[in-house]
Amino acid sequence: MSNAAEAVPEVINLSAGEKGFVDEIKALGATHILDCIQCAKCAAACPMALAGFPFFNKRVIQAILLGLKEMLLDDTSIWACQSCNRCTEVCPRKVNPFEVMQAMRRVAVREFALPTLAIEGIKSLYDVGHAVYLAQAHENRVKVGLPQKPPSTVAHPTALRELQALLEQTALSDLGIIPMGKSGVKESCEV
Repeated sequence: MSNAAEAVPEVINLSAGEKGFVDEIKALGATHILDCIQCAKCAAACPMALAGFPFFNKRVIQAILLGLKEMLLDDTSIWACQSCNRCTEVCPRKVNPFEVMQAMRRVAVREFALPTLAIEGIKSLYDVGHAVYLAQAHENRVKVGLPQKPPSTVAHPTALRELQALLEQTALSDLGIIPMGKSGVKESCEV
């Protein structure tokens, strides 16, 4: 027997779950969420699960099915998803866990439940086309034989303008949490 205190599992009041939450998530793009059988293949492929986030794809789906909207909104895990789509590739039921995560993010945006890092990532996405972009990496890219800028919106101002136009038509623009306007390509991104 160990002297170390054992972790006490969190008790969740299942009767407090929000009725209709699954339908809300389905309407926001997670159309196949009810096909999930909790096999955990998505979790096995998820970098978030490996990093120790409490709500990785499988657990987000489980929490949604239980109606635990407030619990998900109080946790920043949904913003840690890197959109790698490994979960979608391995899902035997075609649930598309990535779309579930995106639907949950849509709820969080509507509820103003955005952590500071998510706001910074969205601003960076709007400004340069990447949620995480290291402008100082240009020299290192050249040293290893890569182009100074990655072949993405950073190197293609027209694509960035198209991305900005799309973002300007989303709920994010309506919230006003980051400045969006018809200003075009930011200087940090110009070729």
